[in-house]
Amino acid sequence: MTLVSCSGTTRLGDRCRSRPLVGTGYCVAHSPAVSDEQRAAWRTAGGRNSSNRQRAKRLLPEAMEADELAGMLSAVFRRLVAGDVEPGVATAAGSLARSMIEVARVARVEDRIVEIERQLGIERSTS
Repeated sequence: MTLVSCSGTTRLGDRCRSRPLVGTGYCVAHSPAVSDEQRAAWRTAGGRNSSNRQRAKRLLPEAMEADELAGMLSAVFRRLVAGDVEPGVATAAGSLARSMIEVARVARVEDRIVEIERQLGIERSTS
């Protein structure tokens, strides 16, 4: 089976390896039928949708907010002190909570960088 690739070329002059749109020889990035404005809109949406925050939302649709996380850790701590939870379980809960906090922090920083880049007119590389 032969794989078909786009007839366009990359910035470096290599042949584009993306799959062409049906009935054309070009991918969405190289198709003359797609306007520059539409490509820019898709790039913006793609960047937003591929952010850590969006990926986390898709993977964890019921992600906890900070107050929910604090409440859960408080409950685990009370159960640990009462002897109802093994120390290893409490340690795992604490480690996961730290990871959740770090992911949220990174997502906020990434969102801020993307917004600053958007305001400055800087285009993010997709490769």
